[in-house]
Amino acid sequence: MVIRSDKIGQSWLLPLAVSELIPEDHICNLVEVVVDNMDVSEIEQNYRSGPGNPAYSRRMLLRLVIMASADAIWSSRKIAKLAHENVVYMYLTGHEKPDFRTICNFKKECEGLIEAAFKETVTIAKALGILNLEHISTDGTKMKANASNNYTLSKEEIERIRRIIARGIAIDKEEDKL
Repeated sequence: MVIRSDKIGQSWLLPLAVSELIPEDHICNLVEVVVDNMDVSEIEQNYRSGPGNPAYSRRMLLRLVIMASADAIWSSRKIAKLAHENVVYMYLTGHEKPDFRTICNFKKECEGLIEAAFKETVTIAKALGILNLEHISTDGTKMKANASNNYTLSKEEIERIRRIIARGIAIDKEEDKL
């Protein structure tokens, strides 16, 4: 059997657009449309003039935070890391790399806008059947403890896991037939 050559470090004649790396049915496209249709002019009024570097676009930060919320990521540091490393987040930020402190301040400053955008995104995604609310939560509290609910599973959760595994196996079999 022939082994494919390792292509790490290979240069490209033309760089790929980040959007070409993201599937058309990815939820980030919905996040983009929802946020781009929201009115953020009231918040951006505060940034029309003033000394210092220009502030990041409120729309860009909103897309970033909503996508992270859909992925159940709440830490500003983790969100900033995703903006540097994850193709989906790079696309939503337009290759901007906001600092974790910028993201944290935005979340404090625009709490109402974030909530409205998140609700709109979830409502539309649910209506389109592209989002399962089991993956979204509003509480990002994580606790490490031996008696934590993270270490115990109810009978229903075990059955749900078994169904998910069985479904995955069935999907693999279907894909193998193709």
